[in-house]
Amino acid sequence: MINANSRQRLKRLKPRQRKKLRVGEFQELGFTVIANLKEDAAAGAHDGLLDAWLDAVEQHGVSFGGHFSDGQLDGIVFPINGVAVTAEMRNALNTWLQARAEVSDVECSELLDVWHSAW
Repeated sequence: MINANSRQRLKRLKPRQRKKLRVGEFQELGFTVIANLKEDAAAGAHDGLLDAWLDAVEQHGVSFGGHFSDGQLDGIVFPINGVAVTAEMRNALNTWLQARAEVSDVECSELLDVWHSAW
């Protein structure tokens, strides 16, 4: 696979092309999240956790896409409306999930290019 952000490739592209391809200064970062939930939680606790998680993500100005089934929350946090996902935001959301009583363990990836990475 060709590195979408290689110096040689970026040098050939005009700003308009870099923006269209979402490379260089227009690269968009995000991170994946896998949270395993405790099995002994009350029936409505999982729905409450999902609602609270989506609110926490929304408060940071970003979005979450993924699925919630079989006691696992799995997806990716990605930028919307020009708000960039940062390492501080990743750490804050990771800490938020770890602090929840319904969650047994959390795995967050490092920041990755949401358009040109296999996640």
